[in-house]
Amino acid sequence: MGTPEPFKILVVDDEEVVRCTVEMLLDFLGHSAVCVKDGLAGIQELQAGDYNAAIVDIRMPGLSGLDFLARSKEIRPEIPVILISGHGTDQTRVEAQEAGAFAFLAKPFRLEAIRQVIENIRSRRETGSEKLPAHTPP
Repeated sequence: MGTPEPFKILVVDDEEVVRCTVEMLLDFLGHSAVCVKDGLAGIQELQAGDYNAAIVDIRMPGLSGLDFLARSKEIRPEIPVILISGHGTDQTRVEAQEAGAFAFLAKPFRLEAIRQVIENIRSRRETGSEKLPAHTPP
């Protein structure tokens, strides 16, 4: 059995330290990341690039993560969006799932949480699931 193809993942967060940390985690897992600092740049990148997933902060100036999610569903509905937040509550998690997020991760999150979400995306693609239901790792 061969090594799975690496994913190309869009990372959208207004905090540079978060972008860099997520990029390093994805690199460690064998994936590549393209990082942008706001939701509008994220939408432009999503339209221009070929991505397997997006990791997006909920609270950002300008276009919020939930707004990004809604726009991404219009332009690239096949791309799973993982919402992240340092201000996450159970209500935020529910809102993210109801809006169609593939997963919600509260900051700070662990490497294992990102690995698990990516593997869930991969497994759904391999089984041919058209719709990617919301999933929140433990």
